[in-house]
Amino acid sequence: MKKILLTLMLMGSLFADVKVGDKALGFDLQDFSKEKSYTMDSFKGEVVLLNIWASWCSGCKEEMPEFFELQREYKSGFKLVAISIDKKSKDAKKFLASVEKKLGYETPFIVLHDKKKSSAKAYKCIGMPSSYLIDKEGVIQKVIVGSLNAKDIVALKADIDTLLK
Repeated sequence: MKKILLTLMLMGSLFADVKVGDKALGFDLQDFSKEKSYTMDSFKGEVVLLNIWASWCSGCKEEMPEFFELQREYKSGFKLVAISIDKKSKDAKKFLASVEKKLGYETPFIVLHDKKKSSAKAYKCIGMPSSYLIDKEGVIQKVIVGSLNAKDIVALKADIDTLLK
């Protein structure tokens, strides 16, 4: 009986979602220009909002303008890193261009492309979009499944401010 329970616990941990208190998982992805690669270590010492999204995701489309504004509010110490899991980067680029046109300025945060969806698989995303607030030490402090609206962003800013202190 003990062996069965132990086996079940081990199997369950293989499929467990990433949660608060876990170390942020690594990645090595290129930006859309394919000029620069980023890893999670690229953001050591900074508070990071890691957002996994796609241009076909309606919730992602709703929250993206909020993220433009959010990143513009923080000049240092905070990075929003948006990982697109679109098969074709041109789909994500086209969507971001439409947001840029609507808001009147360029995308103010780092956008990476993950056509293999390795980040979504590693983080075991259970919904789209999924966001992870990560502290300066690389520990996940908040997991957000689903899109954020303006009210949610206010609460998120309070969390970011606390982590920046």
